[in-house]
Amino acid sequence: MNKKILFALTIAIVAIAAVGTVSAFDLGSLFGAPADQQVTLDGEKFTIPGTFKENVNASKNGTVSDYFVFNSTEYAKQFTNGTNFINITVYDFSSDFGGNLTDFKNGTVKEISGVKGYLYHDDAGYSYTFDKGNKEIVIQSNDEKLIPPVIA
Repeated sequence: MNKKILFALTIAIVAIAAVGTVSAFDLGSLFGAPADQQVTLDGEKFTIPGTFKENVNASKNGTVSDYFVFNSTEYAKQFTNGTNFINITVYDFSSDFGGNLTDFKNGTVKEISGVKGYLYHDDAGYSYTFDKGNKEIVIQSNDEKLIPPVIA
């Protein structure tokens, strides 16, 4: 009898491992968790966990503003899930800074999800800032672990 139980447990473990290795299979959705959301801001794509909901009142879609001495167009979205938040902001500048704008930011140089930028932490949470051509992208959250999946 013990051999049958051990065999059944082994089969179950192998089956679970096989399902977990298939990247296209979302195990969370199998158990009722919402699928991740794909969000595009000014042509840049981001991934938001499915448990987060957008706060549409905090969105900006092409707001023109002054940033230091440069004009920029700002795109922003905010997502929450109770105690956690994710803010994404894309500043699209009228001229190409050649990837050097974040050099003026405070923070620690860090590579997250293959993207080099600056991570800053204060009482409000974490901010990760990086450049992409003539755009500066800022991802903010109260939990540092939420930043890498947004960029990926």
